[in-house]
Order: sequence, then structure tokens, then C-alpha cells
Amino acid sequence: MPFSTFTTFRAHRIFTQGVEFTLPGALTPNSIVMVSLTEIDSNGDPFIGAATMKIYNVAPGFGFVNFRGEIDWDDDLDIRANIFIADPPGF
Repeated sequence: MPFSTFTTFRAHRIFTQGVEFTLPGALTPNSIVMVSLTEIDSNGDPFIGAATMKIYNVAPGFGFVNFRGEIDWDDDLDIRANIFIADPPGF
């Protein structure tokens, strides 16, 4: 069954981030995973700031997803990664 979640972290330039999931069988290497990035303010609310953000790679595994991206800014920014996980093809 598809579901979504998010994680928050601080980053700038190229970064790699991992997220673990505790729902058994919810995430496998065959899962379809989409990740988007947004800057968040001090209240955790998303907004479009001056920095551009990119996702380069997304790699699901058994109970985790790793992703690599880039925040085009010289200092760490507060970031929220929105993660959508779909059922694997054929399920």
C-alpha cells in the first residue's frame, strides 16, 4: 500500500541522507520511491527560498531509502525531504 512521510535535516551543497522505516515489508529494493525537497522555516513550515535544490539519486532497500541531492547554498539550511513510496510494479 502506498504511503508518504518526511524527514528533516540540515544540509548544503551535495549531501547523502538515509531514512529507515519500521513498517515490516513496507519498503523493498523494488519499491518505487520519489523524493522532493523544500526549505523550512523555524516553525517547520515549507517555503520557497532563494536556494535551488536537486535530487540526484534515490535507492530503496529493505526497510530504508538513501538519497543524494544538492542544496545550492554556502551554508546549511533547514530542509524537509518529502518521501512517497509506491507499491512495487506488479503488486
